[in-house]
Amino acid sequence: MALGTTPSEKVELNTEEWFGLHKLATKQALLGIVFYAVERLGLQKSGQIPKELYLRWYYQAEGFKALNQQHYDLSKQMTELFTAQGRRTLILKGQANSRLYPDKFIRQTGDIDLWIEGGRESVIKLLSQMDLMKASRLSSHDVTLSKDAFGVDVEVHFDYMQDVRNPFAGKHLRNYLSQQMADAVRVPEGFDVPSNKFALVMQLAHIRKHVIGLGVGFRQLADYFILLKTASDEERAEVASLLDSFGLRRFAGALMWLLSEKLGLESRYLLCEPDARRGQVLLQEILADGNFGKRSRRKKGGVFLWWLRNRLRAFRLLRFDFGEMSWYLLRYWGMFLVFVPRRIAAYCRFKTKR
Repeated sequence: MALGTTPSEKVELNTEEWFGLHKLATKQALLGIVFYAVERLGLQKSGQIPKELYLRWYYQAEGFKALNQQHYDLSKQMTELFTAQGRRTLILKGQANSRLYPDKFIRQTGDIDLWIEGGRESVIKLLSQMDLMKASRLSSHDVTLSKDAFGVDVEVHFDYMQDVRNPFAGKHLRNYLSQQMADAVRVPEGFDVPSNKFALVMQLAHIRKHVIGLGVGFRQLADYFILLKTASDEERAEVASLLDSFGLRRFAGALMWLLSEKLGLESRYLLCEPDARRGQVLLQEILADGNFGKRSRRKKGGVFLWWLRNRLRAFRLLRFDFGEMSWYLLRYWGMFLVFVPRRIAAYCRFKTKR
């Protein structure tokens, strides 16, 4: 109902079901979106939702609105800041997606994803010159700035595509996204966002990356739902024609099934034929892990059990997407063997000092 695919109809939930809905929306980072439907339907005025829960939910939704506004303002501020340094920037995912919803303040926002042109060494040098590298965390494709820099979590990306393990598909994907960079647009909120085609391809690969890794939630699916409805017929058709070359056809089929069966997306917006078998696997993974796997049961029982469950899960997912999972496992175990001697050496040094 919040996304507009189901007509507004009478909602009858008992107290236990209302609290269960709130719990599920919390796990899936959908509190703001579901509350938007609650408000549209006037459920509080009709007394259908417990007052205690409504008040808690209301204040949570107001917090999302305030945080969204802060992120919109900071996205504009950072765009102007780095433009003054002669750098082109893009806001990826988060606020770029939020502004497309029926109400641009209902999406639960996380961090700000900012892409800066120039490549790894150049961007790191620039951030150092601007005194923004203090207490930051550096990875192979981004820098997570300290909250002291802008007051919120900001990920500065110097590489917008590290989400495909298959090197052949990854090369096609990188080339396509590079071509799409020229079609970035300035939005009324005061920052630049990538083209719809860029967003559709990049976020499809990004969702799959999180399914394979930490986990993914319905918030990312809602984002993709909104992207598909925003894109034109021509844009969706072009992306659909390239799914095989990007190695994304199987995953796209699973996602299209979920979007159509569980979120009510009309068939004319789908990128490909829905894949029910893989879609059901994807649904179970999402329900089990929640938003970015933060509430996953895999984390219970200590580090070794968490590691073992992740490895067994990776092998189970071979049937889900054999091509990508094969490269994922090959890369993982290759890096595992590379780091074994280093870990042994570090452990020996630790024992010696003790």
